[in-house]
Amino acid sequence: MSKRLLVHVDDDLDEAFLFQRALARGGIAGWSYRHFADAPGAMDFLRQAKIAKELTPDLMVVDLNMPRVSGLELLEWVVDNFPELPVVILSSSDLLQDRLRARNLGSKGYFVKSSAHDELIEFLREWQKSAAQPLEQAI
Repeated sequence: MSKRLLVHVDDDLDEAFLFQRALARGGIAGWSYRHFADAPGAMDFLRQAKIAKELTPDLMVVDLNMPRVSGLELLEWVVDNFPELPVVILSSSDLLQDRLRARNLGSKGYFVKSSAHDELIEFLREWQKSAAQPLEQAI
């Protein structure tokens, strides 16, 4: 069975470690994980994957507050350039204005960071169930 690719974009390396550990502990099977410490790195990866016709992500998890290019700017760029790629926000911000802006820009979900990432792990389990059928047919 082919693995799905989850791309996580967050400038906080400790957060990336905790998220990857939560994925493993949460029993999320069938996913490969790739982390980028900034939005430009993720954007370069997506451009190269498109040119090479290589595996593109099945889901992106993006932090809002990053230097140089914010998570909202990355979300907007992904929606414009890779509209088939779903993006979920994982942020320390619980502000309603951030949630609404992310939703209006096309985010498929918004989760506030926690040490266990329980809500996001449950979302991924449901995402995996709903996406399993097309993946099986593609093999």
